[in-house]
Amino acid sequence: MKYSGFIVVFKLYIFGSVASEFDPIVHIHEGFIRGTTLSSIRSNLTFFAFMGIPYARPPIGELRFKAPQPADSWSGVRNATVEGPSCPQINPISQTYFGEEDCLFINVFSPKILSETDTASTAVMVWIHGGGYILGSGDRTVYGPDFLVDEQVVVVTFNYRLGVLGFLSLQNKEVPGNNGMKDQVLALKWVRNNIVKFGGDPDNITIFGESAGASSVHYHLLSPMSSRLFHRAISESGSALNPWAYQTPDASVKLAFLLGEEFGVKTTDPLQVLQVLRAAEPERLVVFIFTALLLPEVGALTGPTLDTKAVSGEVFLPDTPINLINAGKFLKIPYIIGVNNEEGILATPIIKPFSWLLRHVVNVFELALPFYAGQKIPKAHDMAVEVKNKYFNNSRPLVLQYIDVITDFFFINGVYCTAQRQATHSSPVFSYEFSFDGTANVFKKLAGGTGFPGACHADDIPYLFRVEILKVNLKPGTPEYLTSVRMTKLWANFAKTGYPTPQPDPVLQNVSWKPISKSNFPSLSIDTDLKMKHGLNNGHAEWWMKLYSKYIPDASPCWPFYSMFDVNQ
Repeated sequence: MKYSGFIVVFKLYIFGSVASEFDPIVHIHEGFIRGTTLSSIRSNLTFFAFMGIPYARPPIGELRFKAPQPADSWSGVRNATVEGPSCPQINPISQTYFGEEDCLFINVFSPKILSETDTASTAVMVWIHGGGYILGSGDRTVYGPDFLVDEQVVVVTFNYRLGVLGFLSLQNKEVPGNNGMKDQVLALKWVRNNIVKFGGDPDNITIFGESAGASSVHYHLLSPMSSRLFHRAISESGSALNPWAYQTPDASVKLAFLLGEEFGVKTTDPLQVLQVLRAAEPERLVVFIFTALLLPEVGALTGPTLDTKAVSGEVFLPDTPINLINAGKFLKIPYIIGVNNEEGILATPIIKPFSWLLRHVVNVFELALPFYAGQKIPKAHDMAVEVKNKYFNNSRPLVLQYIDVITDFFFINGVYCTAQRQATHSSPVFSYEFSFDGTANVFKKLAGGTGFPGACHADDIPYLFRVEILKVNLKPGTPEYLTSVRMTKLWANFAKTGYPTPQPDPVLQNVSWKPISKSNFPSLSIDTDLKMKHGLNNGHAEWWMKLYSKYIPDASPCWPFYSMFDVNQ
């Protein structure tokens, strides 16, 4: 029988097991895969699922700490009905280690599979998961595709290497860094080459992500390796300008040598460090990172850095994010970028146990801020006093005032700056602020922030995805359900057309979401109702921009917030 290259529905032996005659079978570049069918929890409509597809060779042995290699082909029909293992990490709740190094798998969910004579026309949305570059996966336990597939788009999720295994950098040609980001690039290449077989349009691909996934999306706009692999982008609560999203080259090397000392090798020779780390158990590498986060000499979390020592064609980040943005060296495509209005609730587990100390810290805040704002700032003390007066001279509970500082400094400022600067280069940039506070704001509950107003970091996720692990149930007729319907429609509209509100729509309250201009910063407020407003977080981000201009006169219009972690300061 001739295989169409799209779908085959007859019995085949699948790696030793017999497939159902109704299972979808697709022929991709690497070989045949057998998927399954699922039903949407919202619409009860059937969609096709292909999971656990390898997009890269296992990054083990000599391939550990190397750029990813394309997956090998296979014979027969590969089972793609279950997800592959997550990459090595620590469960933040149970504090237990799990995952496997052979983890570079991709999942595809499609509302339809085309026949041989059909033309692929379905928009594709590729999700990049968050987790601070040390946690997470593309699994359906958190990122169930039901709601978006209901909007007739193809949804793709995948894993990428995390922590030291994904972001170790010795700043040399052997380990230049950014392998986790290069995993993402290879996944996008896989999508471009194979998505037509799943009914997706390779000429209409949107990448989107949250937190570290959002900053990853922004990095792909900046990276020469990612050009021509996608056509639109959405960053939710993250930017490459956020302080947690970038690691300076010096800090990355310092971390590598500290890790070598953990394994008994105290040396200045990077090749000796590489040798011992390549032979180390992955669990010890992962556990060390969680310990190293408390070491001030390390700096930022493990994550993207400059990798200019990579061989030609494998340089992911040739310059700092702020330099690339200011030079206009980024992909100029339609872009949505936004925040949740109380991102800092995420820090509640850290703030609450020390609430009795907060008042005392405020009293010496002007001494503490220079550490966070960068030691090189002239008159850093005066700058800190202005921040103290801005945030701590009101009647709101002290914990909420700290949450406001964390929200603005670690999230909103970088997002605002990114949107403002990139909008000056004639590509449409749409801004939003998610402030809906409903029963599905489960990440606020996990952070212990129940009772605090607003939307915590990651609280938008259950409105875009079916979060199976937390048993989130959006009941029809509720404000939570309506918010989910609106968000998925806005995101899908953007993926299909490049505009989130291409025409008046009663479901979207006929709102017209306008892009940012040089003279105006419109932003969509996503709350119980949808409405347009100006700026982010009541103008706080604009206040910070003026503050930096006042105290850092030689800085660019967007101060590189990550410079606080420069160990040479």
